[in-house]
Amino acid sequence: MGKGRRALTVVGTVAVAGALCGLALFSRSSYPTVTVQLPANRATGYTWVCSVKPEGSFVTVDTRYAPENDDDPDGGGVETFVLQSRSQGTSQVSFACVDGDDGSIDSTATYEFTTDGSTIRNSGTTADISDALMAPFAAGEAPKDAA
Repeated sequence: MGKGRRALTVVGTVAVAGALCGLALFSRSSYPTVTVQLPANRATGYTWVCSVKPEGSFVTVDTRYAPENDDDPDGGGVETFVLQSRSQGTSQVSFACVDGDDGSIDSTATYEFTTDGSTIRNSGTTADISDALMAPFAAGEAPKDAA
């Protein structure tokens, strides 16, 4: 076999290996995701923590905080969790807003998600969010007309 054909064979083999590697990476990242947003105020020292049953059925792939008002970052905002399903069936994803000083729980939210193939359905939600955590959002509401 000449040098040109060997080089072509090597390039072809590398291209096929690269395509297979890309396919493997795509398959690995094709788990379905769901986004959960919760009221938050990082200035208070409280933090949302997440737990999952059965363990490992969902993993957190991203979290981010955005203040409601960029001019007042201490006035409250939204904590966003991006969760990825790692198994089929029903899972319970629970969040607790925990005080960083004493570990007490201020608020809770629990979601029941059902994963079927590449689809995630919310089968039920319960939440107990404190007035203190919701206060920055209520304060920002426009007054209602008396008309």
